[in-house]
Amino acid sequence: MMTINRITFKRPALTALVIVSVVSSAVSMNLQAALGLATNAQLGQVLKVQNESKLCDKSQDKMSYSSGFLQSFSRLQQGESGWLFRDHDLRTSFGPSKKNYKHLRALRVKLADRGVILVVVPIPSRSLVHPEYLGDIGFDKKAAQASYKRFLQRLRRSGIVVPELETLVTNEADKPMFFARDHHWNHHGARTIARLTAASIRAQDAYADIERTRFETSLMKTSHNDGSYTRAANLLCDSGFTSEPYKIYQTAALNRGLFGDDNSAATPISLVGTSNSKGKLRLNFSGFLSQYAKAEVLNLAESGGGYAKAMQSYLGSSDFRNNPPSFLVWEFPTYYNLNDEAFFRGLLQSMGGES
Repeated sequence: MMTINRITFKRPALTALVIVSVVSSAVSMNLQAALGLATNAQLGQVLKVQNESKLCDKSQDKMSYSSGFLQSFSRLQQGESGWLFRDHDLRTSFGPSKKNYKHLRALRVKLADRGVILVVVPIPSRSLVHPEYLGDIGFDKKAAQASYKRFLQRLRRSGIVVPELETLVTNEADKPMFFARDHHWNHHGARTIARLTAASIRAQDAYADIERTRFETSLMKTSHNDGSYTRAANLLCDSGFTSEPYKIYQTAALNRGLFGDDNSAATPISLVGTSNSKGKLRLNFSGFLSQYAKAEVLNLAESGGGYAKAMQSYLGSSDFRNNPPSFLVWEFPTYYNLNDEAFFRGLLQSMGGES
């Protein structure tokens, strides 16, 4: 019988998402059952994608991305093991210009005036976390790492809480944290960054005062993601890239109110962000964060809203004014540079004036 030890293709990105639950005890299992795939034909399709699907010449012409859905995916390039990358993934400079850190500091101060601690989670790029899948694609890893680390350090010097995300770009990941052909993290990436984010929250003195709740996370099912890069590649090239399997988890509270049943208690943690936190893929970042922080997370992220919309909506809401959280977690990919004075001016005005 085939075993996990006999997989012969190089670091299989498509199957790694479902291998996460397969350990040495599964060595004697049939490969189909171990991977959780429905049929041997599906496994064959995975191998075909790895070995045969290619981008076409049209994908290298920037004019091919001039309209509609494709505008966000210029320019696709093909890496190894079925991975695709776009220009956003290959950036080597992150964060706002020096003068624009003043807006982040002002936001942090305004929130602190209301007893809210700002936690910023800038998701590192796919190429930073997984340069091993780039193949021959040009990417200055050293420059990108240095810029990303400076970004996190400058946020911290501004008084903002930032998880220890540097570890994700300096240590090689044991499992893929992103889909091979989609701009989102996968369930392993969501879990890993939730764990780091929760650790940064627990390290704050204010954590001692929040209401604690125990949570448990369970595997619900295996699904398939018709990734955004897959769709773009197939629109351009009819290249035959297929969907990727991944796992859907659900987190539920085991108990509530370890500090009592005071319904007037502040919301422990509110989350604003992107489709990484709330979207059709159901990647459970908020659930994992609840589990590791041992606290309720109010998920206010907005799919399709970029870095800005969820934050704007929440800080301008009566919910925030009447019941501000102890911690406000702001998640966004680092292809957003935050050089948007109008955005920050509007946030500060909604909270009672500019700084």
